[in-house]
Amino acid sequence: GRKNTSLLKQPLHQPMPVEHQVAILYCGTHGLLSKVPINKVQEFEKEFISQLEALHKNDVLEVLKSGVINDEVVAVIEKLAANICQHI
Repeated sequence: GRKNTSLLKQPLHQPMPVEHQVAILYCGTHGLLSKVPINKVQEFEKEFISQLEALHKNDVLEVLKSGVINDEVVAVIEKLAANICQHI
């Protein structure tokens, strides 16, 4: 609950793109942040979005933008989240 609420916080007048929201909320609603302390959720989110933009713009973000979430997208999200969680 508190982690998902933290994930939903956005700076004023800087809305998060829908594809970012879907990816990050997938992490929160599927237990991928279970080992992330609440005070590190924002750090996780920043790193996760940064890596998605840098490494998975076409294979994840563009797919999510089109309204699709498939097994390939889920696999990338889960692997990326696990990698980031190891370093936080």
